[in-house]
Amino acid sequence: MRIIAGHLRGRRLPPAAKGVRPTTDRVREALFSAIGDAVVGARVLELFAGSGAFGFEALSRGAASATVVDSNPKVCRLLTETADAFEVSDLVAILNMTAFQAMSHLTRHGERYAIVFLDPPYLSNVLPGLMWDPLLLDLLESPGMLVVEREARSPSPTAPPPYVRRFSRTYGGTAVDIFHRPTETDQTL
Repeated sequence: MRIIAGHLRGRRLPPAAKGVRPTTDRVREALFSAIGDAVVGARVLELFAGSGAFGFEALSRGAASATVVDSNPKVCRLLTETADAFEVSDLVAILNMTAFQAMSHLTRHGERYAIVFLDPPYLSNVLPGLMWDPLLLDLLESPGMLVVEREARSPSPTAPPPYVRRFSRTYGGTAVDIFHRPTETDQTL
């Protein structure tokens, strides 16, 4: 796996820790094409980080910062090593905790993000509860973007109002959904 575009283009991500299913290059390319310039200058949160591919790709494409969260200490050590190797340690916060613990922690500290990426393990059933958790919505700026990667065979997720789905595609066994909160201008059109 490698960084696809931006100033880190071509840099290789280290092999994922055992049990981590990294987002493929093809899926990341499609996802960032759909996000477009919204990533430039954005504060990004990646829950269930695994390889950190989304967070590092976002930084390479101009994100202001990335907070990456994973509950596995070994994965967090690899994320720290990658941030050091890519010389972006000052732009990355790595949290070794569950997604729900991180949402509580970040909300208590008043953190807000323009883009939140969710990629829970495919066999877990955590996504519906996570999508509707008020803490997650508190972490999103307005307008904010919620990006979900899931197994293609899993039910299509829903998000609470005012979020609307603006993108949904399947790439082999992976599906990507992007939700956004319309701005006041969008709602009056």
